[in-house]
Amino acid sequence: MRAPTEVDLAIADLTETLHQAPECFGIARSRWTLDGLRLAVPWLEPLSLPGVWQLLLRFDLVYKRGRRYVHSPDSDYPIKAARLRSAYQQVQADPKRVVLLYEDELTYYRCPSVLCDYATAGSDAPLADQGIGYNRSRRIAGCLDASTGRLITWQRSAFDHPTFLRYLLAVQACYPQAERIYIALDNWPVHFQPAVLAGLQQSKITLLFLPTYAPWLNPIEKVWRKLKQELLHLHRYSMRWHDLQARVQDWLDQYDQPSPDLLHYVGLSPT
Repeated sequence: MRAPTEVDLAIADLTETLHQAPECFGIARSRWTLDGLRLAVPWLEPLSLPGVWQLLLRFDLVYKRGRRYVHSPDSDYPIKAARLRSAYQQVQADPKRVVLLYEDELTYYRCPSVLCDYATAGSDAPLADQGIGYNRSRRIAGCLDASTGRLITWQRSAFDHPTFLRYLLAVQACYPQAERIYIALDNWPVHFQPAVLAGLQQSKITLLFLPTYAPWLNPIEKVWRKLKQELLHLHRYSMRWHDLQARVQDWLDQYDQPSPDLLHYVGLSPT
């Protein structure tokens, strides 16, 4: 894995700052200004305002119209993000003994989701055939290795806390040489279950809970996007539930080994 350059670190620093509210930095505004960024990011202080604007443009950080969404602000965002950066730096320094994994779950369904595809102009195609009967679902838990791009997954009908704990311990078994395994994950209540936390006390695993509603800090979200784009949107398996599960497993299995391509796709490798 290529070590991040000063430019990579600068882009990451600015992007992370822009994802937070100016109030987190003691600036009494709801939106960022060039002057506010200069106050919040110490290494921008020597630049003029036009210089800050030019730098943002160079890093492809632009002034753009917002969109509506639901947000749960996390007052501990800087602390949690700092812990994640520290774990990543430890992996950079000693990737054989320290591992960083990004974990998440995905639910997919027997009925295909609707999205665009090519079809004859004026026709009612493409069609997302919903089949008949109950729309069954399946859960996937996955861990993405931040160094290698390997994807470690389980498929189950559901992930209650005993199943989730067994999954984490199975992930640990994949790294017999590691001395510490950091797992970054979101705030799903199962992740906080006392039985899960107690079951990990004697393990190599340290859970890093991400800020609430901060998917940009969890690259495995892009793996799920790739799965949906390549297989789940408009799939033809609405009446072949077991075949769909097998196809999903085949897709997941292709990444059950180091994958530079997947690492590049999720943005963890610039090369």
